[in-house]
Amino acid sequence: MEQKTLSLETSLSFQLLKTAHATQLHHQRALGGAALTLSQFWVLKLVCDGEAIRPSDAARRLGVHPGDVTRLVRGLSAKGLLTRSRRGDDQRALHLTPTPKGAQVAAELGTLIAEADAALATAIGTDPLEGLIGLLNAVHARAGARDNAGA
Repeated sequence: MEQKTLSLETSLSFQLLKTAHATQLHHQRALGGAALTLSQFWVLKLVCDGEAIRPSDAARRLGVHPGDVTRLVRGLSAKGLLTRSRRGDDQRALHLTPTPKGAQVAAELGTLIAEADAALATAIGTDPLEGLIGLLNAVHARAGARDNAGA
């Protein structure tokens, strides 16, 4: 698509931003009265799933600044959902572990998010959804993101 002038309707970045915002609102509504933000949920889920042992792992996986994850981890720790500890030779690195309460909250909220995703998938159909996720992964990789494995 050749584009000589910028318009909101044909701007990929605008459409992605608008869609991301709408999806985040949809998911935040699905969390209802949960005492976690959507960002806190994703960090907790990554830790519970073993995909983030350190805050830097979560930052890399989510594609956000490590300082943002540090603030989220502090909040999750204060709520009794994560423990932070220093292990091994490198005493600088924090290691994250979910508490039993954290694992339970992640599972419960994960179910709510999965149901919200299912509602969106039903609205657009399974094949288009798989195609859309593939296209978004391609955009992510092509745009020069550091972690092409997910996030």
